[in-house]
Amino acid sequence: MWQIIGAGAIGCLWAANLLRNGEKIQLITRTPCAADTLKYQNIAKQQFNFPVSTSRTLTRTTDPILICVKATQVIEAITTHKNAIDPRQVIILMHNGMGCAEQVEKLLPDNPILCATTANASLLHSPLNIEQTGEGVTYLGAYNDKGRLQQSLIVPLNFALPNTHWCEDVNEKLWLKLIINMAINPLTAIHQIKNGQLDNTIFQIKINELIDEALQVAKAEGVIFKKQEILAIINQVITLTAENFSSMNRDVFYQRHTENEFIAGYLLKSANFHHIDTPVINYLYQQIKALEQAY
Repeated sequence: MWQIIGAGAIGCLWAANLLRNGEKIQLITRTPCAADTLKYQNIAKQQFNFPVSTSRTLTRTTDPILICVKATQVIEAITTHKNAIDPRQVIILMHNGMGCAEQVEKLLPDNPILCATTANASLLHSPLNIEQTGEGVTYLGAYNDKGRLQQSLIVPLNFALPNTHWCEDVNEKLWLKLIINMAINPLTAIHQIKNGQLDNTIFQIKINELIDEALQVAKAEGVIFKKQEILAIINQVITLTAENFSSMNRDVFYQRHTENEFIAGYLLKSANFHHIDTPVINYLYQQIKALEQAY
């Protein structure tokens, strides 16, 4: 049985596709959920209804736990359910930003920990009612040594959502996703625009500047990217998700906590450690922080 903490867009996307392939699923929610059917529309507009079990507490097993809450909620989720987590259980972290895995390892030092990043996209219309809005690659890899022994988990996950891969150096994939998020999320949140509007020249100039800063930080952390390749990937994402609102855009719109600390904040901490000047990233970080403080 797979236990998925977080019944949001991504948690339900994985739940629906695992259920579709006959896997047993339990969705762990923060608040009671009256619904017992997961409604799912896939990328081909096909409609599915899956009976699904929900609970506010983890069932004591040794089966994997997939954590699909926002970075700001990961530690709260682990702390809430810590007493029910067996040391043998694999913990899979799937969220935007970086910095959570280090904190999770301190709380669960004996557990195998995996980090994942996905380009699949989903829209939550209402509780347990989702629509897949984008297809993409998912990468999964070990954060700690015990996690390196869990490659077999890629089989059911890839069966559920094809183009899911085990990655020996998942840190590079996490940094790539971090930089993409840094380029798209703050600007779309501050200006309350759709992703596609970032193709405007004024935003392209800003993206170019912040990529220069982010790549310096990544290089200092031992992760090297080619600027033109990164810019091409970012602009491809902007094109493919042109009609989408970024998660940070929606968080600001609905006056919720954003993942600012785990995106721009993570980059700034690393930049400070390596004595790298990052004025553009710092400016965007401060802008998002000011918006949050104004709620």
